[in-house]
Amino acid sequence: MRICFLLSILAVFICACSQEPGIVRKEGFRGKKIIKKALSIAENYAIDQLEDPRKRIGNEGTVIIEDNQRRFVIEQNEIFTGLIDTDRRTDAIVTLDNYRGAWQSVSEHLLLIRKGNELVLASVIESDMKILGINKGVITAEVPTHPRNNPLFDCPSCREVINYQFCEGELIRMD
Repeated sequence: MRICFLLSILAVFICACSQEPGIVRKEGFRGKKIIKKALSIAENYAIDQLEDPRKRIGNEGTVIIEDNQRRFVIEQNEIFTGLIDTDRRTDAIVTLDNYRGAWQSVSEHLLLIRKGNELVLASVIESDMKILGINKGVITAEVPTHPRNNPLFDCPSCREVINYQFCEGELIRMD
């Protein structure tokens, strides 16, 4: 009897701790559908930017869309969902790493806002920031303190964490 009780507690604990990152816990299956829709919108956005696009799936579900000049890389585990605008509907941010030839250029962050039952592309932010998460309308990002052409651009200690809010199509830095 005691073993059955312990196994049931262990099973509940394992289920509770197995949540995928970036998915709002209370959304469950619906959160996965939002991520899938956000990925579809990002893929279509990337395809529209290229002349003769080719799509392939890399390791761990990484989506790569490219032509002879440019390449967009979308990491599925870096699609973040949460409340971005003032309504109570779950929104999403998708980062597209942008490469020109072999060199990475400025990333594009697609801010997708829910309007009714659909996700709509509200804004595209070009920035070297790395999105860390979304919590109650606050977007947390890690931002380099040096420009891309500075040798200290990739310095791990030369980055700062900044909170933003989405207001009227733009990210506004919070103090």
